[in-house]
Amino acid sequence: MSEFQEFKDFEQAGWEQRATSYVSRTQSLTGSLINSIVDHLEPLEGLQAVDIASGPGYGAAEMAHRGAEVVGTDFASAMVDVATALYPDLAFQQEDAENLTFQDESFDRALCTFGMLHFAHPERALSEVFRVLKPGGKLTFSVWAPPEEFPMFGLLGGVVAEFGDLDVGLPPGPPAEAFSRVDGAQSAIQQAGFNLVSFVEGHFEAKLCPASEIPDWYREISVRSQGLLDNQHPDKLEVVERELINQFEDYEVDGMVTLPMPHRIVTASKPVREQ
Repeated sequence: MSEFQEFKDFEQAGWEQRATSYVSRTQSLTGSLINSIVDHLEPLEGLQAVDIASGPGYGAAEMAHRGAEVVGTDFASAMVDVATALYPDLAFQQEDAENLTFQDESFDRALCTFGMLHFAHPERALSEVFRVLKPGGKLTFSVWAPPEEFPMFGLLGGVVAEFGDLDVGLPPGPPAEAFSRVDGAQSAIQQAGFNLVSFVEGHFEAKLCPASEIPDWYREISVRSQGLLDNQHPDKLEVVERELINQFEDYEVDGMVTLPMPHRIVTASKPVREQ
């Protein structure tokens, strides 16, 4: 078994199970970010584009709205079904980002919104995107800020560390924050053959849900968060959930948890061949 294969299987199985609930929880969260991310791929009119780990298809739809011919991809067939139902005029298909079936130099633009942390081998995914992009093509991907800057996951980890167990037997994966810092992002894209165009720190606030729903919200938006919670000892789980609710009550505004959502937007280009 290859390194991180258990992680890959765990992620894929989890996303197969939660495609519909993920949409209901994140349409206002991820969806509200799409425009600012896709801006980095302009111009798009008349170009061929691929959306990697497209999930419900928000990114693919935005690129199509701007005039691109788009194919959306995801490793979870349930996500492909959800995206197809939401955007029946667009093309979506199941693909492994680390082993794409497209021909070399098929696309002018590639997008990956918050998908990198779900790949067992993100370096392979970058190499595959490099392969399927035409010379001069652009890739833009987004990742969340490191946990110390990102309360959504920083608070969860802190509560579990204090009142539960962080080590609950989840399969290990690659470093989740490898692309959240400019040196890590630049190193990875250069190893794949890209040139760094920009590394942008983005900020916005999101309304998530009432504090009382936070434990279920975590389960529905993240495979690993669900695993972290549901593999706690029942006695500890009760305490962890109560403490999560208590802490998130401090972030409620008009009955909705409202959190800063710092993120990074990385854009890279495939060099043009020298004549």
